[in-house]
Amino acid sequence: MLRVRTCETGGYAYYSVYLSEGDPREGLLEGNPWCKPDGVQPRHWKMPLTIQSKNFLKGLSQDRRSGGKGEKTPIRLLILRGNRLRVPVYPGPAGLRYFKSLAYRRYDAVNKHWTLPYTDKVLAKVKEVLAPMYPEIEVEDRRAKKAKKKTKRLREHYRSCPEEMKEKLRVKRYSESTVRTYTSMFSEFLSYHYAHSPEEITADQIKAYMRHLVAEREVSESYQNQMINAVKFYYEKVLGGQRRTYFVERPRSGRNLPTVLSQKEMSALLKGIPNVKHKTIVTVIYSCGLRISELISMKVSDIDYGSRRILLKQAKGKKDRYVPLAERTELMVKAYLKRYNPEEYLFEGPSGGQYSPSSVRKFLKRYSKAVGVKKNVCPHTLRHSCATHLLENGVDLRYIQHLLGHNDSKTTEVYTHITEMGLDNIKNPLDQLDL
Repeated sequence: MLRVRTCETGGYAYYSVYLSEGDPREGLLEGNPWCKPDGVQPRHWKMPLTIQSKNFLKGLSQDRRSGGKGEKTPIRLLILRGNRLRVPVYPGPAGLRYFKSLAYRRYDAVNKHWTLPYTDKVLAKVKEVLAPMYPEIEVEDRRAKKAKKKTKRLREHYRSCPEEMKEKLRVKRYSESTVRTYTSMFSEFLSYHYAHSPEEITADQIKAYMRHLVAEREVSESYQNQMINAVKFYYEKVLGGQRRTYFVERPRSGRNLPTVLSQKEMSALLKGIPNVKHKTIVTVIYSCGLRISELISMKVSDIDYGSRRILLKQAKGKKDRYVPLAERTELMVKAYLKRYNPEEYLFEGPSGGQYSPSSVRKFLKRYSKAVGVKKNVCPHTLRHSCATHLLENGVDLRYIQHLLGHNDSKTTEVYTHITEMGLDNIKNPLDQLDL
């Protein structure tokens, strides 16, 4: 039984804590640096009247292992979208120290929970520090994507993207993927305002549409940003630089960590792919850290076996770069070429031409599920996994940045928050003090 009351002696306010004899939570009180024995009455402790003490005591009260009927109350850890782990209980002194050692950890003082970057290692460590207080721990994965709310629109309300916008996009050398995205989104925007011509749509109507996307359709941050860019392009580039959309509020970018496969999961995935062509595609993406667009654009002539590297022409940002060709990858590519003999592109569809990106996504999900990988795996997951595994193997961050083709080193630095390499070797400054 746990009893807590607020006391005051000589102007000093504190919590007075009492535990009944034999309560297993006594060890937690003894291990708390803020908690001091009363010195007069047995099983009494004093704690300062602070928010840390309040949260600690709240965590103790939730631990019912020694409740009246021996009732056990399991706690539930939530894995959220963006690879975030939510811990809804007080983690104890050891747990607090671990939580505060993690990058991107956050404490919600209103709802009294922690959110941490999620990896398998972090989850295992959280379970370890919570186990003494909460013997029953459940984990719920809530990363499954929700079905997007679609707005039904009558066929007669449909408005196609103006041809001058398509022409302007191609004149300015935008990629075909960007042309398709912008024209599709601007067509959707015009269909929403079907009663007005593009020149009649006001800045307030544009802002109202952006709020509609967020509040009613619940689109993602990236989708909203793409829509803003498509609308801005038309009004600023096609209509001669009108600045009506400059003041549209952009969404705050969340700090979501990418999904990464462990080296064990990556090995199981490659072993579980029987199709030679599919296995070669996955191997090339992973070993070279490629984007899906870079893979399908790669030609047979881009491989330089003499220098063991591959030239990626006009990759994202219209930049060329080289990536290394690993020895195992070279052997697999040669075996694949001997069997399939593609004419131009390294990976071609059944009727020739570039391989379909959607086909890669589909078979990758199918094979991942078959080998027991529960994560949401896509081609970009292999790219993230390559960068993370290179970092764990001691490769310099600057080299990884060049390999991935990142302009800004901050983009590459996100992988330092996924791996825990070297965290165990960091000495906490508190341990160096003479206390």
